[in-house]
Amino acid sequence: MVTRPAHQAESFCRMLEHAGANVLRCPLLNISATPETPSLARLRAELASFDLLIFNSPNAVNFGLPQLDLQRNAQGRAKIAAIGAKTAHAIADLGYPVDIVPATGFDSESLLKLPIFEEVGGMKIAILRGSGGRELAGSVLRSRGAEVIYIQVYERRPPSKGQFEQIEQLLLHNRFDAIAITSGEAFLALWRGLFGPRLRHLLNQSTFVFGSSRIAGIARSEGLRSPIVVADDPSDEAMFAALLEWAAGEAPAG
Repeated sequence: MVTRPAHQAESFCRMLEHAGANVLRCPLLNISATPETPSLARLRAELASFDLLIFNSPNAVNFGLPQLDLQRNAQGRAKIAAIGAKTAHAIADLGYPVDIVPATGFDSESLLKLPIFEEVGGMKIAILRGSGGRELAGSVLRSRGAEVIYIQVYERRPPSKGQFEQIEQLLLHNRFDAIAITSGEAFLALWRGLFGPRLRHLLNQSTFVFGSSRIAGIARSEGLRSPIVVADDPSDEAMFAALLEWAAGEAPAG
């Protein structure tokens, strides 16, 4: 079962199918643009005064960057930071330079370890993200003296009632060897959205492949007893590699 949002799932699904897997697509989050917000309007109006724009996901790039209409070679251009390599690729795909990206890692912790973020006193920073994002980066940067505003540019919504009913039927009539999940929100949508111990029992019969140890921790805290495999990161390539190692018996589930 591949649970990525529909618009992000196809590449991963094709990789698995090419390797011989029977893949069922079950998006657990619906992603859509956020209507215009006052914070986005402020950023657009005051863009020249910002020192840094941080994008915390490829979705933040694809839903947020086109709305800013940045002048690519404008004097005094704000630096652009990506939380990880996949986000950096999304920025580059839109034709913009990426000034800051961690060499490894894909989360706020990795970004905040970079030397440029040690001395941010007086800097004006915008963090573009989705609904319900973590507060760590903003909290730490403010504690170091930066002015930080969050810009919500997309929304994550759980599946509709009809979508949940389809997933329930899939679980009732199929045995999934593995369920691939790349966000904590997606896991919670699945775990909390499926009612009754019978369906949770079915979930516990599959191995879960998660995109990070943080998601695995969320799952265990919610009561998941299924075997867990953790990929190096939530990219298609890392998730695919983790599944191949698990299928070959080289990545024992924990």
